[in-house]
Amino acid sequence: MLRLEELKKEINAEFYLHEELKNHDVRKVDALADMIIKPSGKKDLVKLLHLLQKSGNPHIVINSKGRVLFPDRRFHGAVVVTDLKL
Repeated sequence: MLRLEELKKEINAEFYLHEELKNHDVRKVDALADMIIKPSGKKDLVKLLHLLQKSGNPHIVINSKGRVLFPDRRFHGAVVVTDLKL
């Protein structure tokens, strides 16, 4: 499992712990995320996704317009919030 310190060294992004998604301009999603990551650019997004996949960390990628339903109103893992186009 990746540690926050490792991610901060590798990725240029904003990191938030135990935050409501609605506080980050994510509409239509009423849930608390263990971690919210906002990568600064495409390269950081691609690198972040590779690191999360490789480590087996649960994660989901959404944008500010997305609609995502979490069964228990909580996502246990990293939520990557970005409007970047790949």
